Amino acid sequence: MCLELAQNGPVARQPLDWLEALFADIGFRALPGVLWSVNSRELPITVSVKAGEDAVGHLVLDGPDLIDSVRAFAAELQEVLRPVLHVGVPPCPSHLLVLESRRTLDLIEWQCPEGDFGCALGEYQEALWPPGPEERDAAPMLANRLSRRGLRWSTLEVTRRDDAWATKITLQPGTDERAVRGAAAPLLAEVHHTMPAHTVREDHAGGPGSAPYRSLSLRGTPQLGALLSGTLRRAAEEDGCDFLVEGTPGHYIRVRLGAEHTVCAVGECVILDASGEPFANDGDKVECGGGGAPSSRVEGDPTHFHAWELRVLQTTGLE
Repeated sequence: MCLELAQNGPVARQPLDWLEALFADIGFRALPGVLWSVNSRELPITVSVKAGEDAVGHLVLDGPDLIDSVRAFAAELQEVLRPVLHVGVPPCPSHLLVLESRRTLDLIEWQCPEGDFGCALGEYQEALWPPGPEERDAAPMLANRLSRRGLRWSTLEVTRRDDAWATKITLQPGTDERAVRGAAAPLLAEVHHTMPAHTVREDHAGGPGSAPYRSLSLRGTPQLGALLSGTLRRAAEEDGCDFLVEGTPGHYIRVRLGAEHTVCAVGECVILDASGEPFANDGDKVECGGGGAPSSRVEGDPTHFHAWELRVLQTTGLE
């Protein structure tokens, strides 16, 4: 959750905090999903909005009073999304009427025009809890509920059985099981625990049509399945990553490696393994398992490939 809790309610500190809270509420019931990015962290901010892969438009957040500006921006966003989504968002859970944004002191609140449902901006999913018997988004509701409380989980399943909701959750090490059960209530929770995350170095013989390789892998955490291939290159300090992968000549992808390692500052070796032994050199042919994830909503900020595994194909480099 992007709002900090104060004694008299959630208070947004920065413009992007308000925007994160707004789009979390707007996008929860939106089909297709609403995507957004900004050109700046400071006012005036131009917000680019898409519904799925279709561009919706560019809206500007600006004005002398930030809270009034956000409230006006919310209303404008609802208007531009309605003809694209063919429904008003976020909807009142009772009447399905689109909620209206209103200012109360230093808060922005959603209110149903009928007057019997309301919540602070950024608290829409919390106000819908617990899920009703016909809820189609019970699993993401619970996942977001746990994440907002800083409770780390690896797998999560929500099912409807015997006229009640139940969940099966696998927790990451160190997560407070009692807090998870409290957040999931009244859902009946079956809780499991994963092994602590750890790093493994292995040598692989390869096979027909594939070269032998050595791998440095992070185990015990959720893993994305994309594959990045190319030539490993040393990163400069301003790249803000562990190393670069050159896919085509002159085209570099920034990579952050999750497996325990050390980056060598000088020399041919770029990556040491967890024990301090050389693992990967500048110029090695490599593959990285992982995935790309936006590190920022701000256009132009660097993006990174988050790798849980680094493979060095043993055609060149260390033997």
